[in-house]
Amino acid sequence: MTEPKGKEHDDIFDKLKEAVKEESIKRHKWNDFAEDSLRVIQHNALEDRSISDKQQWDAAIYFMEEALQARLKDTENAIENMVGPDWKKRWLYWKNRTQEQCVHNETKNELEKMLKCNEEHPAYLASDEITTVRKNLESRGVEVDPSLIKDTWHQVYRRHFLKTALNHCNLCRRGFYYYQRHFVDSELECNDVVLFWRIQRMLAITANTLRQQLTNTEVRRLEKNVKEVLEDFAEDGEKKIKLLTGKRVQLAEDLKKVREIQEKLDAFIEALHQEK
Repeated sequence: MTEPKGKEHDDIFDKLKEAVKEESIKRHKWNDFAEDSLRVIQHNALEDRSISDKQQWDAAIYFMEEALQARLKDTENAIENMVGPDWKKRWLYWKNRTQEQCVHNETKNELEKMLKCNEEHPAYLASDEITTVRKNLESRGVEVDPSLIKDTWHQVYRRHFLKTALNHCNLCRRGFYYYQRHFVDSELECNDVVLFWRIQRMLAITANTLRQQLTNTEVRRLEKNVKEVLEDFAEDGEKKIKLLTGKRVQLAEDLKKVREIQEKLDAFIEALHQEK
């Protein structure tokens, strides 16, 4: 139905097809039993923690790296919206920061200094740290609300965390040998890679299971729905008038009426002959 229509396309049934499609999708519900079965399959897939070869290890690292890069890009965009354009964009595109963006930028710079002093900082700021940041900003003439500090910290720490995770991901590229032989190396603790491998494997098994279910069960159930919808529409005169329109339909209706009149006339003539 979504394919481009050629010159020989007959559009008389387009409205009907669209209505049948929408109604069939509305009536179709995923089999509850299949959901329970899928949940068990996913659980069993996630329980497996053993990566058997280097190819699977590299695929998991690529999957992890791709996910982290996507989140990092979103975070960079969020920070840019928060603090406004950098000096390069301000010069090239004649853009300026708003007053709120200037405050966010000063707060971001202050938080980055604090994070640089303690790269192992936990994800949340303590109340005394918020007070310190606020006083440091006030000494430079920047009035800031604690909630703004927390919002800015969330994005700053998120970017720091994602960059650290990406660096660790690169280190783990050579970690399969250590993992396979159960070596303990604090620098190469690659449990994250195993986690992403489990998720990736679970997704692949889920997709394969759903594909089999679609071809073996759901297609037949959907086909049955389509037939039921067509039968319902066939019994609904108003639906047919609404969905089957155009000159050809009107011509067919007129021909049907002519045919009915002709049949009645033929029957009347035959009755006259019989009387004679």
